[in-house]
Amino acid sequence: MERIITYSLRNNAPNSDAYYGDIAAFADQWCQKACLELGDLIGSFQADRMDRSQPHRPPAACAFDLLVLGILWREHGGDSVELSHAGKYILRRMLEIQDRLPMCEAVIKSLRGLVYRTGRTPGREKTVDQTDDLIAWLKATGENTIAMRLEEWMRYFQARGGIEPFRNKIIQLAEDFSSTSLKQLGKYTDRVDDFLRGEARKNKWRYDAPLLRRTRTEYHLAMLGTEILNRTYRSAFCESKVKIVILPPCMRAEREERCKAVATRMGQRCAGCTPGCRVHQITLLGEKNGFQVFMIPDELRVFGADRDKGNPPGVVGVSCLLTNWSGGWDLERLGIPGQGVLLDYVGCSYHWDKPGFPTDLNLHRLLACLQDDQSPHGGRQA
Repeated sequence: MERIITYSLRNNAPNSDAYYGDIAAFADQWCQKACLELGDLIGSFQADRMDRSQPHRPPAACAFDLLVLGILWREHGGDSVELSHAGKYILRRMLEIQDRLPMCEAVIKSLRGLVYRTGRTPGREKTVDQTDDLIAWLKATGENTIAMRLEEWMRYFQARGGIEPFRNKIIQLAEDFSSTSLKQLGKYTDRVDDFLRGEARKNKWRYDAPLLRRTRTEYHLAMLGTEILNRTYRSAFCESKVKIVILPPCMRAEREERCKAVATRMGQRCAGCTPGCRVHQITLLGEKNGFQVFMIPDELRVFGADRDKGNPPGVVGVSCLLTNWSGGWDLERLGIPGQGVLLDYVGCSYHWDKPGFPTDLNLHRLLACLQDDQSPHGGRQA
């Protein structure tokens, strides 16, 4: 049995099939309720996007945007205020340098962890309407796409006199989600609190401390996010003639120094050095079923090379639960139709386990994503 660090979609079962049924049912219920309660606000926002010649965003995706805002207020309002303006500025500049100088990545990441801890002033008063602080905090921690998404909503609110008339409704949305998701999805995340009390505290000086300290509510938010985004982008994905699967390196059977994968512009390509390796097995499935397989490239934008020609590939991104849904927003921003498949559990040495161990996914779910069926996930379209 796999070692469970924070979450497990298998929940002591042989596979994660039950999870995918549970999240589909939860998403159906949540989307129906949220879209009903937020109908007027969502309709006005959609009309505003139409006036600005922006692509249609389905009601469920708009409701999820607002849930993200509410959950981030709830879980990280204090973090965003405690990190000084100077700290936020320095961290953003360091991220830019890291992108330009990848050979210095290890050093810069260590410095980012130091700046994040020393740039904080614990105890500063938290107020939920300090959204500018929250957005600046997201940019400082590398979550630029989420920040841009929330900035669009803030421009919408500001054009209508500010966020104050909508604040209580967004806060209530987050509170209701926190309690209902714990009841219905909490069995998959029951190790998170132990991790937060233990390993996450030990690693508070690391650059990825904000990721390691995500709460159970944020894990549940991520579950819902991947499900909704899969529904939102499903039709466009199915219309793509080329399908690509990008896998995380933590799925390799061999450690990085022993893996024989070949570097390409699209990411590393499996060389078949270890028959039992999951990356190798999925690569063979791709050869049989007509999709390409790469390990995560340095930049997702490489998949958008054919976008201007009108035929971008459909990309299935496989990653851990906390990063998958925001990766869907990254692909959308690049004009690439995507789908997400979650790792059943975490085990990578980059974040969760110093020696690391191979992770895994639900192969049936992956193959269902790659079919041209408009709704393979057991739930309604967004």
